[in-house]
Amino acid sequence: MLRPAEPHDLEPVRRWRNHPEVRAQFLFRDVITPEGHRAWWSRVAADPTRRVLIFEHEGAPAGAVTFQDHDPVAGTAEWGFFLDIDGLRPRNALFGAWIGLEQAAIRYALDDLRLTVLGARTLATNKPVLALHRRNGFVEVPSRHYTTDIDGTPTPVLWLELRS
Repeated sequence: MLRPAEPHDLEPVRRWRNHPEVRAQFLFRDVITPEGHRAWWSRVAADPTRRVLIFEHEGAPAGAVTFQDHDPVAGTAEWGFFLDIDGLRPRNALFGAWIGLEQAAIRYALDDLRLTVLGARTLATNKPVLALHRRNGFVEVPSRHYTTDIDGTPTPVLWLELRS
């Protein structure tokens, strides 16, 4: 289940995002400070093109889903996600939550946001997420792939899209 993020979700979301395994899959890998996170939340809350949702698994908050650059006229947006690794792994719930989050996010994108194209930017080295996206109907758009510098290393970034 997805629900809108509330101010009380801010610290858990920051903790989940700062997990080393999560940070390793993002373009921005620095540890996020409480002040930086509050500033981000203020920007997101005021931006109609962005959404932050909390994914609940087995009745508890277990991850965050973000939508950005939402254009309701064009029916497009980009999304990203991360899970509460430390909360899910000890319960052996990480895999089920991961699949459930992706499916809930796709339903939200198509049914609630009414998207015709959902985009996903993914590091080429993130094979598990690429496989999950492909399993759910995402296809690569090679013309939108690019390389960026992460910690001094050129890093390929793939663009995938799901079309309704």
